[in-house]
Amino acid sequence: LGIPYSRAWETIAKIERILGVRIIEAKRGGKRGGGTRLTDNGRNLLQKYVEFFEKLTRARFDVKEVDFSIRLPDLVYMGSHDPAVEYLMGLLRDVGISEIEVLWVGSGCGLAALTLGEADIAGVHLYDPGTNEYNIPYLGRYWLVDYAVVIRGYMRELGIVHRLGEGITLNDILEGLLKGRLRYVNRNRGSGTRIFADHFIVEQAAKLGLSIRLGDLKSKIKGYDVEVATHRDVASAIARGDADVGFTIRLVAEGYGLNFIPIMWEYFDFIVPRNRLDKSSVRAFIEMLRSSKFRSYIEKLPGYKPHPELGSIVSVTK
Repeated sequence: LGIPYSRAWETIAKIERILGVRIIEAKRGGKRGGGTRLTDNGRNLLQKYVEFFEKLTRARFDVKEVDFSIRLPDLVYMGSHDPAVEYLMGLLRDVGISEIEVLWVGSGCGLAALTLGEADIAGVHLYDPGTNEYNIPYLGRYWLVDYAVVIRGYMRELGIVHRLGEGITLNDILEGLLKGRLRYVNRNRGSGTRIFADHFIVEQAAKLGLSIRLGDLKSKIKGYDVEVATHRDVASAIARGDADVGFTIRLVAEGYGLNFIPIMWEYFDFIVPRNRLDKSSVRAFIEMLRSSKFRSYIEKLPGYKPHPELGSIVSVTK
């Protein structure tokens, strides 16, 4: 169908909630998956859809009876985009964990997916300005305290990327943004980069004597409502000339040949529900995270360094 497995099931569940009836019957067929079929209500709904479609379009809609089997993903990752995560998933596929579903939905949505039971692992880098800490303070906000653990990952150098040439300072960029001279490309809502960037801009604006609130950013910054999903999307927009400034990591900025102003080292960790820790694919993920091969890869990446406790499990309790 061209849509992720979890989104397909989410759509089906939404239809069933609205109608108040089951439209499919699913059966897990052991370790690798199972089958599914329409219920009587599902068949009636499909027939009504076909009738409406043919009446509206005056085209024939053929429905075929198929033996439809579902292959369940071995591992579902939902969270922040990161090139090192892409590499890590490749290592897992190399050892036979082939059915991996990866959705770059941002850190916040990744935690929400864990709360709803839709994912095995969420990759996050959420800065909390109140505590000046990363990730752990957010577990309580998503009802994950006592329910999930934090697995230490690595650190990334985050900064502002631009194509304005050498000699441009951070203050030049902030003034240009807040006074409408520069165009911004933003990250998607719920992403760790966006949460940090919003607070950073407001904080730095105050130091420049430019009073601004979080709610004012959209009206003050040209392009604030232009949202993209990944670090590469930010760099690509700037490289094409569609924007002047954005927040991304050093690795991606250098890959696109753009200027990079470093701001801070952020912590990229992985959150896993306790009831998924014994799942074979999750165990393999943790083992690969702890491997010398992955550590060596991280150490060679520009703007990356392993957490001193890479792969360690941190329990978060009330």
